[in-house]
Amino acid sequence: MSALTLLHLTFVGPDKETATVEFGPKLTVIYGASNTGKSFIAQAIDYMLGAGKLKEINEATGYTRILLGLRLANGKVITLARAPGAKKIDVYNEDLRVLTAQCPDATLGTVHNPKSEGNISRYLLKIVGGEGRRVRTNANGKLRTLSLRDLAHLCIVHEEQMASPRSPVLASGQRTSETAEKSVFRFLLSGEDEADSPAGTSEVEKKIGKGKLDLLDQLILDAQTSLTIEANEPQLREQLTRLETSLADASAAAGELVSQRSALLERNRALESQSTHTRRRTDEAQSLLARFGLLRQQYESDLARLRMVEEAGNLLGYFRTETCVFCGAAPEHQQPGHHLDETSQLQAAVIAEIRKTNELYADLMITVEDLEAQLTTLDTEHTALRREAATLDRELADLDERLAPQHADVRELLAVRSQIHGELAIHAQIQRLEDTKDRLSNISPTPPPARTDGIPASDLVEFERLIQRELLAWKVSGENRVNYEVSTAEISVDTRKRTGEGKGVRSILHAALTAALARWSADRDMPHLGFVVLDSPVVTFRQPEDNDDDVVLPADVVEHFYRDLASNFPCQVVVIENKTPPTDINDYARVYPFRVDGSRRPGFFPVPKKKVNS
Repeated sequence: MSALTLLHLTFVGPDKETATVEFGPKLTVIYGASNTGKSFIAQAIDYMLGAGKLKEINEATGYTRILLGLRLANGKVITLARAPGAKKIDVYNEDLRVLTAQCPDATLGTVHNPKSEGNISRYLLKIVGGEGRRVRTNANGKLRTLSLRDLAHLCIVHEEQMASPRSPVLASGQRTSETAEKSVFRFLLSGEDEADSPAGTSEVEKKIGKGKLDLLDQLILDAQTSLTIEANEPQLREQLTRLETSLADASAAAGELVSQRSALLERNRALESQSTHTRRRTDEAQSLLARFGLLRQQYESDLARLRMVEEAGNLLGYFRTETCVFCGAAPEHQQPGHHLDETSQLQAAVIAEIRKTNELYADLMITVEDLEAQLTTLDTEHTALRREAATLDRELADLDERLAPQHADVRELLAVRSQIHGELAIHAQIQRLEDTKDRLSNISPTPPPARTDGIPASDLVEFERLIQRELLAWKVSGENRVNYEVSTAEISVDTRKRTGEGKGVRSILHAALTAALARWSADRDMPHLGFVVLDSPVVTFRQPEDNDDDVVLPADVVEHFYRDLASNFPCQVVVIENKTPPTDINDYARVYPFRVDGSRRPGFFPVPKKKVNS
C-alpha cells in the first residue's frame, strides 16, 4: 500500500453547499471546460501539504475550511484541515467531511522546521520515510534536512510546470535552489542522503557564496539600474552641499517666523488666562450684587414698618384715655401723664432702630456702588482683552499664511535631500561590490573538494529505462531512448532535448519522468508521497519528426496513457485535463466531467442557489 492515499478534497463553510471530490483508489480523471475549478483542485491539494498560498477565486468565497482526507500505509485515516490563508494545519484522526467545532488531535505549522516536530512537513515525512534525511544546498557542501516541499513538487505537477521548458527536477526555477533540487532527486534515486563535506573551503568563498564573479557583476548591474539621478557620486555630493545651504537658509527664514508665531501664541495664552480671570471676577461681583439687592429690599421694608409703628404709637397714645395701649393699665390705675411717658419711650426706641437701619442701609449702598464700579471696570477690561485677542488672531493668520509656502519649500528640499542620500548609498554599495570583485579577481580560491556523491551510474541507467518504459507503454512514437543529463537535470529522448521540443512533447515527457519516479520509489520502497497529480499532461503533442506547431495527441496514445496508469501503475494517480478521455474510462477510473455534455456538475464548486423573492 502507498505511503499516502488521497480519499477526498472537501471545502466547507457556514451556509455553503459542500464542494467535494472523492478520489478513486487507482486513477481519478477530472476533465471539462476551462474555469471550472479543475486546476484549483491540484493547487488545493498542494496547499494542504504546506504550500504557502492558495489562489483566490470567486467561487471559493464563503468557504472557511479545506479538508483533505488521507489513508496511511497502515490503514489509518486522517483528515488535514486548513483555513484559506492560515499558517496552521489541524489534524483529525478520522475521516472528517463537515464543518466542525471539535478540537483537533494535533495542530501543526505549515513551514518546515528541523528543530521542531510541530509542522506538517516532519509529521508526513515520518510517514513516508524521509524524516531527518539530508540534502546539499550549495557547492561548499552546506546541508539541510529534507522538507515535504522537496517531494511535493515531484508528485504534484501543476499545469504551468507541466509544459515549462524548465527541468521537471528543477521546479522552482531559482538558480539558488538548483543544488538542493538536484540533491533531492539524487537521494530519491539512490536512497543515500548527503554526507558531511571535508573542510577546505576558503574564507573568501564562505563570504561570497559560490564565489562567482558573474554574480557580483549582476549585483552591480542591478544596483546601477536602480539609480534614478543622472549624476556621478562627486556631482551628487556637490548637489547635496548646495541643497544643505538652501535648506539652512529656508529653515532660518522659517525659524524667525516660527519664533514670532510662538511669541504671539504665548501672548494669546496669557490673554486667555487673563480673560478667564476677569470673567470669574465679573461673575462673583454680579452674584454679590444680586444678594445685596435682596438685602437692600429687606432694609427698605424694615424702615417702612418702623415709620408706620412710630406714627401709630403717636396716634394711639394721644387720642384715647382708656386702657393703656402700651402697658394695659386701666384708667383708674394710670398716673397723670402716664400715656405721654409710654409714648416717648416707644418713640425713642423706634427712632433708634430707624437710625441704626439707615446706617446699615447707607453702608450697603456704598458697597453696592463700589461693586457696580468694579463691574464697569471689569467690562472695560474684558472688551479690551477681546479686541487684543482678535488682533492676535489676525496676526497669527498672517504668519501662518507666510509660513505655508516656506514649509512647502522645506518639505520639497528634504525630499530631494533624502533622494540624494539614497543615491549616494547605492553608489557606496556599488563601490563595495567593485572592491570585493577586485579582491576576488586577485585571489585564487581553494578549489572545492572533488565530489564523489553523484547519482550511481547503475541507478541512473535503470531510471532512464523506466522513463522509456512509460513512453513505450503509452505508445509514444519512436524508440524513446532516454538520457538524463546530471549537470542540467534534464532529459533527452532519441537525442532530442526536452527543452527544445514543443509544449505537447515537454508535457508528455514531464509526465513520464514523474510517473517513472513514483514507480521507482514504490518498487524500491523509497520516500514518496504515494500519489501523483498531473495537470494537463496530454492536451497537445508534437511528433519528433514534425516541424509544425503542436497537434492533437493521437487518440491511441491518450487511450494507452490512461489505461497504463489505471492497470499497471503502483501508485494512485489524479489526471486533470481539458479534453474528453476515452469513452470507456468509466470502467476503470473514477471520472468527474465538469460542464460538458451530459455532466451533472458545472464545476468543483456548486452553483449558488438563487434566492426566491417572497
